Amino acid sequence: MLHRADHIIPFSFPKDHGRHSQFGTEWWYLSGRLGSEFGTDWAYHFTIFRRVFKRWSYLALVALAISVKSIRNVEFFKRSFARMLENHEPRHIGVEGYVGHLSITNIKERDFVFFERGGTSLFKVAGAEDNRLSVWVKDWRLWEEDGLAHLVAQREDFAIALDLLSLKPPILNGSQGLSIKGPGPGEASYHYSLASLKTTGTIKWYGKAHQVSGISFMDREFGTSILPKSVVGWDWFGLILDNGHELMISIIRSFDGTMAETSSGTMVFPDGATRCLVAKDLNVEVIEKWTSPSTSAHYPVHWIIKVEPLNLALEILALVKEHELVSVTSTTINYWEGPVNVSGSISGQNVKGHGHVELVGYAESAGGKF
Repeated sequence: MLHRADHIIPFSFPKDHGRHSQFGTEWWYLSGRLGSEFGTDWAYHFTIFRRVFKRWSYLALVALAISVKSIRNVEFFKRSFARMLENHEPRHIGVEGYVGHLSITNIKERDFVFFERGGTSLFKVAGAEDNRLSVWVKDWRLWEEDGLAHLVAQREDFAIALDLLSLKPPILNGSQGLSIKGPGPGEASYHYSLASLKTTGTIKWYGKAHQVSGISFMDREFGTSILPKSVVGWDWFGLILDNGHELMISIIRSFDGTMAETSSGTMVFPDGATRCLVAKDLNVEVIEKWTSPSTSAHYPVHWIIKVEPLNLALEILALVKEHELVSVTSTTINYWEGPVNVSGSISGQNVKGHGHVELVGYAESAGGKF
């Protein structure tokens, strides 16, 4: 029987970095900005999604879609996964689907690559452990040993192998980790972040390895039927500022494009203290949009964000406007996710930074699919 995120729960780390099998949807999201020994800047984004299957027929449909992928029957594939992404019934068959997304961006060249990989928990092709950070999709893997997280993923002539050390304690977003998304019971997730991860490792770009280092941001959510059908999607900002602050903002969008009252954010201070932000604290102005030639979606790529209680004003600019991730063989939900630069002020003091923005629900509604 699946549970819903409908009350505050105690968190326990590192146990809660692991799988939460009693919930239908879960994801592990990492993004970061990394510099190399030759002065080239890189950005990356790595996500593993977990989803339980409700019925054997849904699993069979997805397996059949994967088997015919070689003849590029994309529409059949999309219909199959759309059935899997419908809102969950309380009961399920005990089989889970896992999807990995990886993007690597060469900031100097304004170029990026995107790869996706899927598998199910049958025969442990993909899976996650319950009590510690250990999740994988085939040979893509994120795990923790002795307080240090490790990430490896490779596809064709591109690869990423990183070690990540958390510099601040986990941040509970929303109300003590309960992040409300809609007005109905359980239309919510349990949501926490690791806002400052010291990162070192290697990026392989067109077959050439680059030693890299920098800072990453990890975002974690789990729940069942998280996003109601009454909303279209979300805009997520994970920003790392050069004065030791981090800012996470989640804008829930209604179908008319307005900000829902369930939108929220968290400011993380240099000492690890936090301040929870609610919708009325957030003023987000879109300055410019980019239109995708692939999906015709109109994505914001330039913003001004003001948070009056913090006397904060930030200008956020996408580094690669074309950073849409078109998912053909995994979630089949197309979205924009990419690196941004940040400049502005906090309490009259100039500040700069960087981060990632994720825009979901512009190509098609995501309501009721998570």
